[in-house]
Amino acid sequence: MKEIIINSQEEFDNIESVKAYECLFVKASVRLGKVLSVYGKLTLEKSVDCSRGEGRYVVAWGNSSVVARENSSVVARENSSVVARENSSVVARENSSVVAWGNSSVEARENSSVVARENSSVVAWGNSSVVARENSSVVARENSSVVAWGNSSVEARENSSVEARENSSVEARENSSVEAWGNSSVVARGNSSVVARENSSVEAWGNSVIRLIAECFVKVTLFGFSVLIKPKSLKVKILKKSKTALIQNYKPLEWFEANGIEKTANVNLFKRVSKDWKTQEGTPNETEWKIGTTLTHSSWKPKENECGEHKFHACSRPYFCDEFRSTVGDRYIALKIARKDTYAWKNPQYPYKIAFCKGTVLYECDKFGKKI
Repeated sequence: MKEIIINSQEEFDNIESVKAYECLFVKASVRLGKVLSVYGKLTLEKSVDCSRGEGRYVVAWGNSSVVARENSSVVARENSSVVARENSSVVARENSSVVAWGNSSVEARENSSVVARENSSVVAWGNSSVVARENSSVVARENSSVVAWGNSSVEARENSSVEARENSSVEARENSSVEAWGNSSVVARGNSSVVARENSSVEAWGNSVIRLIAECFVKVTLFGFSVLIKPKSLKVKILKKSKTALIQNYKPLEWFEANGIEKTANVNLFKRVSKDWKTQEGTPNETEWKIGTTLTHSSWKPKENECGEHKFHACSRPYFCDEFRSTVGDRYIALKIARKDTYAWKNPQYPYKIAFCKGTVLYECDKFGKKI
């Protein structure tokens, strides 16, 4: 990355061309009284003093790319991409993409995408998608989607969708949907829906619906007109605080129903692959997953074990694939697979993963399944 550091107004005024610079750092009280075109696409615009200590203020337009460090402030518009580090502040609008590190603060609006790490704070509006990691805090509004990892805290409002993992805490309001994993804690209010897994704790209020998955150890407290739906054989600690709360037992669901996939002859499932469309790179099992190709496994033996050889693997949601690959530059793909060509294990270690022997690559997508 080629950068330039501005230490004085004179240094700024003497810049002949800034197009070659990917980042511009302002470390002085500098008045940017004109529009600068950086790296071809990026527009930096500032008409007031940047005098609040070290840092910079950036307004990014038109598919710009910004790396913000050291308490920087960024407003990203029109599909801009921002990486915010070290207490930076970002307002993302119009399908912008943000990766926030180091206690950064992000307000995401209008279908923006955010990955929040290291205690970052995010407010998501307008169908935005957020992946929160490492104690990050998220307030999700207006149908936003959140995947929370690593003790993150989420407040979900207005039909937002949350998947909580690794001791994350969620308060769901106004018809929001939550899937809780790994000792997560959920307070569900106002017609919210919760799926609880792996020792999660749920407190249900209003008309909330709680669904428990087999072989989990969950504590549930029911208030108001909340409903608990659980496998008949599942033993769970239930505190019923209201006479109007209901408990509904059911027989365990098969894989497609449990993962919310319609009963059709063909289904769309997902994989994470390399930037070159490959999996198992550099091994005898290396496979290429180019868009439009149909692949058939040559040694189909899915019953031997859940992981390993003799089968292809797919997940019900793209972000579930993150548990199996984490290489920078990876892609997500959607596959069309016949239900008859799949195999689901009993009592699986990964209940969102399934084996298949044949599938067609449909398109590349983002981690929430949206076609790219």
